[in-house]
Amino acid sequence: MYQVLARKYRPKIFDEIAGQDNIVQTLKNAVIHDRIAHAYIFSGTRGVGKTSIARILAKSINCENGPTINPCGVCSACVQIQNGSSVDVIEIDGASNTGVDAIRDLKENIIYLPQSFKYKIYIIDEVHMLSNSAFNALLKTLEEPPAHAKFIFATTELHKVPETILSRCQRFNFKRIPTDIIYRKLKEIAAAEDISVTDENLMIMASLADGSVRDSLTTFDTIISYFGKDIKEDISPVLGLTVKAAIVDLTYAIFKKDYEASIKLAKEIHDSGADIRQFIKQLAFYIRNILIIKLKYKDLINDMTDEEINALIPLAGQKHSEELLDMIDILLNSDTKYQKISSPSLTLELTLFRLINIPPKHNVTELINKIDKFISLKTNPAENPKMEGKTGKFNLNDEALTPPPPAFDSSFALRQPLPKTAAPAPAQTDRQVKIAPNDGNNTHGGSDEFFAHFDKIDEKLAQENGKQETNALIDDGIKANEAEKLDESIIMESIKDIFGKDIERIDRTKK
Repeated sequence: MYQVLARKYRPKIFDEIAGQDNIVQTLKNAVIHDRIAHAYIFSGTRGVGKTSIARILAKSINCENGPTINPCGVCSACVQIQNGSSVDVIEIDGASNTGVDAIRDLKENIIYLPQSFKYKIYIIDEVHMLSNSAFNALLKTLEEPPAHAKFIFATTELHKVPETILSRCQRFNFKRIPTDIIYRKLKEIAAAEDISVTDENLMIMASLADGSVRDSLTTFDTIISYFGKDIKEDISPVLGLTVKAAIVDLTYAIFKKDYEASIKLAKEIHDSGADIRQFIKQLAFYIRNILIIKLKYKDLINDMTDEEINALIPLAGQKHSEELLDMIDILLNSDTKYQKISSPSLTLELTLFRLINIPPKHNVTELINKIDKFISLKTNPAENPKMEGKTGKFNLNDEALTPPPPAFDSSFALRQPLPKTAAPAPAQTDRQVKIAPNDGNNTHGGSDEFFAHFDKIDEKLAQENGKQETNALIDDGIKANEAEKLDESIIMESIKDIFGKDIERIDRTKK
């Protein structure tokens, strides 16, 4: 009778457990030093080894050669526990026995000694499904069980287990199995089963498992049923995924801002019957890997082969990390929008348009350095002899820069309101005039009236001179202001070369 891979290759000893090294070592030490606790609770996602380790621990302390960290697997205790037929190792499904009656039966039977083993062990799977009354009925027995009884609980939702239960158990949190470990496990099983399969297909199965070895083996069974023992073709269509070649081609089209190619590829993906939401998730992970390479953390990519990773290096050089982050954000947010739009193809097209239209980003440090260089050469044109005798717009990307208009004093007084210029005081002149006595023939009416007339003339002349000086200052200010505007215009054009056309919005606002 055929046995599925998940059962056939289920771990039988501690050393066969993959990806849970800390937990395995702790339990091994507990067995060696005879420090087995009366209650354990194992938490973690599906398919990471919770029930398998519970059975291995039960065999380790009940084996005829035990307690031992390497149960023999051939004695009656090991065989019965492995097959699930032992009367002293009782496995209870918490989802099917949620009521208090099942716990009452447990309390009545736990007082009896095991029939053939050293310990009576209760393994309760999905323990979080028990009702509150069932948990309350279990408390006293769990805290002070008989010496021959042990409890092992397993759960995928630890937060639903009451604290009163958790406080009476040793807790172990099982982590997801890394993709590269699942990949190696699949490769070992493929060799043992004499199955020829490409590394790329093994990696697809490993990454699709989401940290669960059991899920990966279930997928492997499906692929073997379809392809047989020679698995060379891309398995993505069989699993409802988009082939990697389509993802690669679409990514190149997005990076090149090729609308036509992107729409054609989107239509092909939709027509192939692929799950659009799953495809968007695949594309997000693909761009995420490009970002990881951009940040020079290539070792963190564990769901791709070395050949596939090397193919991403040219793509990583085409975008800034901020642009890649924006792309991932758009893809993740598109899932929410997908639920509101009845047309999957329209959702995919809109998502691609958003990815293509992401504005280019520039490194801030690089831009600051360019602007600093521009200011330095502008204020000190003598530092660059290539600038002499040249006019025009600056090009910050070239080594030889064209000069600005003639330098002007940036601290010119017209940057502040013009000071009021007082009119010069009337010139004081020495008048050595001898005035004859007024004998009645003096027609000027006396010296005071005579000199008052000339004082008025001097005052008018002084006012005219003051107006001319003020007008000169104003003219100089206007010229300097025009020169400053011209210089600002050149600076703005140079900044546009750096930042792109989007800076024009700032320019218009300024005006």
